[in-house]
Amino acid sequence: MTEQARLSRTSLQTYWRLLGYLSGLRGYFALSVFGFLVFSVSQPMLAKLMELVINAIEHKDADARWVLPFVAVGIFAVRGFGMFMGNYFNEYVGASVIRRIKYELFQHLIVLPARYYDQASQGQLLHRLNSGVHQIQTAVTNALKVLVREGFTIIALLSWAFYLNWRLSLTFLALTPLLVLLVSYSTKRLKKVAKKSEGALGDAMQVSKELISNYGVVRGFGAEKYESQRYGKALDRAFKTQLKIRKISSIFTPLSQLIVASAVAIIIFLLLNPIFLMSSTTGELVGYLTTVALLPKSMQQLSGINVTIQRALVGADLVFSILDVEPEKDLGNFEIQRVQGAVRFDGLCFRYPSSTQDVLSQVSFSVNPGEMVALVGRSGSGKTTLASLLYRLYEVDDGSVFVDDVDVNHYKLTNLRKQIALVSQNVSLFEDTVRNNIAYGDAAYTDEQIRGALLSAHAEDFVNALPQGLDTMIGENGLMLSGGQRQRISIARAFLKDAPILILDEATSALDNESESKITQAIEELADSRTTFVIAHRLSTILKADRLIVMDAGQIVEQGRHEDLLAKGGYYANLYNSELVND
Repeated sequence: MTEQARLSRTSLQTYWRLLGYLSGLRGYFALSVFGFLVFSVSQPMLAKLMELVINAIEHKDADARWVLPFVAVGIFAVRGFGMFMGNYFNEYVGASVIRRIKYELFQHLIVLPARYYDQASQGQLLHRLNSGVHQIQTAVTNALKVLVREGFTIIALLSWAFYLNWRLSLTFLALTPLLVLLVSYSTKRLKKVAKKSEGALGDAMQVSKELISNYGVVRGFGAEKYESQRYGKALDRAFKTQLKIRKISSIFTPLSQLIVASAVAIIIFLLLNPIFLMSSTTGELVGYLTTVALLPKSMQQLSGINVTIQRALVGADLVFSILDVEPEKDLGNFEIQRVQGAVRFDGLCFRYPSSTQDVLSQVSFSVNPGEMVALVGRSGSGKTTLASLLYRLYEVDDGSVFVDDVDVNHYKLTNLRKQIALVSQNVSLFEDTVRNNIAYGDAAYTDEQIRGALLSAHAEDFVNALPQGLDTMIGENGLMLSGGQRQRISIARAFLKDAPILILDEATSALDNESESKITQAIEELADSRTTFVIAHRLSTILKADRLIVMDAGQIVEQGRHEDLLAKGGYYANLYNSELVND
């Protein structure tokens, strides 16, 4: 299959897929089409009106003044009605389609697997969400309107022209192959360049996103010039591709107009032939010329939307490339109100999709309900990955994970994750109130429950001191709070969830000694009645654990209590003496 044929097939598939979003909107779309059809039919009426006016002037028909003005008003009233119906319902259909696409995109993003976000550039992803949808929006509003309105207008004018004189009108058909070749070539070129343009704009978006997220690091390292150069290079690439698009468009439009003008010129030449002049009235000749003269404007507008349509197809490809990603697997059907908290890892092996090395290898151990287990090891030993497999953030490559002797793959995802509360070292808060951040995902919690969670997390004092208390907006990712305050809000969220299994991934890393002491005490109280996995380096946390699982290079090298492992003088003792004691 040739490249052009492949692109044509892909474009056709994209067209049909976009048309699928008209489901339930076909009635409104039909009203829009009807409105533009009414408008288009009025175009030949103008040519006929011109013919009647010229004939009236030529025959000195004074009585026509009592009829033709009302005919003119009537024609423009019909045009106005058609234009209103066409535009209004077209905008309604366009806005509805975009709303559906945006909602479907968001719903799909929620269920995409973690591996997709690990591999996707956030800047490119945001650009696809924004630019891709914007290009589609432009097409389904402006381009669709021009396509339907001017398409019907051309059909109506050509039909009227053939009715008046089919021999002269054949000139347009003779030049049609040239227009088809021109459109085909420009379409192929536009789509290729548009894809490169969107990629370059995505790179620029990524640089912008990184600057906003890491502005403190950029300024701290004096890297303003470096970031400016990165952004400038991305913009330069986008600028060059944009120029190519403008160049193709600028060449295509006048060439298509030249072809149409050539047809009009040939018709004028033939129309002035003495045979036609002798056999037609002045009104008939002017009416036919008016019909022909109205065609170039519609053809120009119709040819001008080719760029918009091709960019919309590229935008649709960007959107569909996200929608086509397989969602997170959720094939389990087991549900339980509340698990007891027994956890077992059996021969667990795992590697990330982008890696060739195992992050975990033959990991096996069991945890009893209510037991606190500390996962200890150097950075990169697999502690956080092991904990993430418990709530199925990633699919297990080899081996099994059990909760209450039920394979986690057999649980419904929502039910499994309902049993587990997570507090990570990377605190994630939302641009919302303190109340909604603590009760995240469940609006049914009462203020008493929320305040109880704050009390347990030793966060009630600073929350009460905020301007609006629980209703204080905390900014993007809790920007209005200190690091320790953000961490305690995150911990309060986990307390409120009251899940039987708790994962604390460096949960006290952002707290000062006084705050850590309070949180450690609260965690101890919480851990008395639930299974707790603690990923920590601090000695104070490790000493409270019932058991230590010591990991290195994705494998368990030792396990036991702190005192026993120190007395053993093995890997943990060396790790403790070289690293942990320094904390």
